[in-house]
Amino acid sequence: MRLAKTILNSNKVYAVKTVMKKKLARDLHLLKRELLILRNLDHPNICKFYESYQDDQFFHFVMEYCSGGDLLERLMAEKHLSESSARKIMKKAFLAIAHLHEKGIVHRDIKPENFLFSSKKEDAELKLIDFGLSRKFDAANLPLTTVVGTPLYVSPEVIKGSYDQHCDYWSLGVLMYVLLSGQPPFDDETSSGVFKKVLAGKYTMKGEVWSTVSKNAKDLISKLLVIDPAKRYTAQQALAHPWMAEEQSSSPVEDQNNARDAINHLKAFNMKKKFRKEAMIVFVNLLKEDELKKLREAFTFCDKDASGEITLNELSQTMKELGFKDSEEEIVNLAKRIRISDSETIKYSEFLAAAMDSKNYLKQEKLWLGFKYFDIENTGYITLENIREVLAREGRKMTDEEINEMIREVDLSEDGKINFEEFCEMMGVHSPEEKRLKTREKDDVIAPSMTLTTFQTTVGAI
Repeated sequence: MRLAKTILNSNKVYAVKTVMKKKLARDLHLLKRELLILRNLDHPNICKFYESYQDDQFFHFVMEYCSGGDLLERLMAEKHLSESSARKIMKKAFLAIAHLHEKGIVHRDIKPENFLFSSKKEDAELKLIDFGLSRKFDAANLPLTTVVGTPLYVSPEVIKGSYDQHCDYWSLGVLMYVLLSGQPPFDDETSSGVFKKVLAGKYTMKGEVWSTVSKNAKDLISKLLVIDPAKRYTAQQALAHPWMAEEQSSSPVEDQNNARDAINHLKAFNMKKKFRKEAMIVFVNLLKEDELKKLREAFTFCDKDASGEITLNELSQTMKELGFKDSEEEIVNLAKRIRISDSETIKYSEFLAAAMDSKNYLKQEKLWLGFKYFDIENTGYITLENIREVLAREGRKMTDEEINEMIREVDLSEDGKINFEEFCEMMGVHSPEEKRLKTREKDDVIAPSMTLTTFQTTVGAI
């Protein structure tokens, strides 16, 4: 893994996973499977995938960079966590897995090393990573039979070779046990010894470290570490357990205020132009972690069932709860304006794009960065080919007619391409002062977006 920056935006750091094609001759399908999974995930507690590239020798995945280290490092430094700290971490872990399973994906390798902190701040967001062992699951390919995962965290049914997504809930139970005690519930000198203890399902919560752990915490662990997968607590059930409700990360009033502000911005969000919606997702990706915090909390407040997406009923319930008097028809139309995809739910990035205060965030410099993200050839224009290439990097496709329709909505000069002035007009920002911004570039030297040339010359070892 390496770090990268785009030359135009040195404030944003990305993680780039580079894989040599030569080593993947037999396992190329595994890489494609991981990439397909990453492209379909959009959640505040899952490491975000941005783009993919390839050249003659390598595949490159551009991912969200989490600078706070992994959960194992924190655990090793503190030996075991307080219930308050463990609760905050487990809530985010449960939320991530709930979304994953909602999308029909089982992780199969949940462990402390696969959770990263977005920064070194005390309130940093937790992010699930490493989907190399993940699989889509449905009636057609269940039960899964491949024995994979890390022995200390693997479930009994995985060892037996017949399992489904419930194996992740067992691993979350092991994770919670480890966070509170500093030791795994099933341990031995050999993997076979560990497997034998896991299959027996016998563990203890006695001793000095457990004497200070609450009954509710022990109860939740006992409901996750259940041999029978059908009787095991799910992530949603765990989130509703009394232990999770013992402490709130913020006050109810603060949560409501964040959600109310977000809903007001959603109501003001009226982007009929399709390309404007696409551009807003780019601006969301430019937001810093501290800018995202309140928006993320507002999203969680609206996501009543913790699925990682907001349904029409959840949006309606939230608005009524906050005192909005909109009719059901008005709420339906609001949801239609927000959504970019054909999904019936509002995705996380779509919510952020609509809920952000564009007056504060869409400054000239951000507009220029957004424009250059699409102007990948540095011509000063955005063309059909540019948009098609950007979508392909993100793992999405549109027909040329759909792209041309987006361009026609914005192309005031009717020349089949979009210049910066037209881009600003589309975003509702006038007097772009294009010349002043362009002086920041050094003629044709600066690469317009995160091309291979850009990040290969700016990376360094992590």
